Amino acid sequence: MTEAPAEAVGIDVGGTKIAAVRVTADGEVAARARCATPRRTADGLVAAVAGLVARVRGERTAAVGVGLPGMVDARTGALAFAPGLEFARAPLRDLIADAVGLPVVTDNDANAAAWAEYRLGAGRGHEHLVLVTLGTGLGCGVVVAGRLLHGAHGFAAEASHLTVEPGGPLCECGRYGCWGVAAHGVAIAGLGRQAAAARPASLLGRLIGEGGSDAGEAVTEAALGGDERALEILDRVGTLTGVGLAALANLFDPAVMIVGGGPVSAGELLLAPARAEFARRLYAAGDRPPVPVRAARFANDAGAVGAALLAVDRAR
Repeated sequence: MTEAPAEAVGIDVGGTKIAAVRVTADGEVAARARCATPRRTADGLVAAVAGLVARVRGERTAAVGVGLPGMVDARTGALAFAPGLEFARAPLRDLIADAVGLPVVTDNDANAAAWAEYRLGAGRGHEHLVLVTLGTGLGCGVVVAGRLLHGAHGFAAEASHLTVEPGGPLCECGRYGCWGVAAHGVAIAGLGRQAAAARPASLLGRLIGEGGSDAGEAVTEAALGGDERALEILDRVGTLTGVGLAALANLFDPAVMIVGGGPVSAGELLLAPARAEFARRLYAAGDRPPVPVRAARFANDAGAVGAALLAVDRAR
């Protein structure tokens, strides 16, 4: 009798919440749980992750993958830096492994999401791809010849600090116009709140004023309802995203570009201007094979599912 294939638990540590899933060998989510992110101490974060693993693990759970919101040392699995967490460098891979009693793999959360899309998502069948996630921050993962690009230390593909809008908003790094502040989920929400304050009687103004939805989600809802300012916001963010995507494609020559994160729920209202600007800026676009820009398949599960798949693949 053939033994059932192993499963893994995937953890996606975000700035405000931690999501956990148990993933079958074919990438299906069999169980899920979440909790708030303890940001003050490594011990608190480890305890929260261990608690989630206990809630979702099954009899065939063989490993745990953890996507972390920052720079992860590829050699040791330690967290080197994470702007959303308050503690300094910590050996999280080893601490979590001791707490859960299973092999643990740690990586950057966008790398994990890129792996999910490479293995089973919008990049399946392609050995070279770039994934960009637009969310609370901006993440990027690159797959080259079927392997994640980590760089010398594990810190590669920090696309958040590519300049996409010279003279644009101030970034925490001290420079202006970085992709991670000019064009991502928080940028959409901020522009939405500004527009709502200026025109409170508009559809966007009413949606945000009622407080029934997140400001970023309200922009998408208003745009789908024809609100002119909401459409302009998505066009602006999409265009700036196209600037960044073209820079990455010129650097890495991928077969496909994938865009994930909450704003992608706006569909073509965001992706169409991104594709148009991408095509304008891609070097020698007429002399190379087409590079499609696709929406991610896994949406908000990408980081957790990818972390689980990384754990299974590295255990083989």
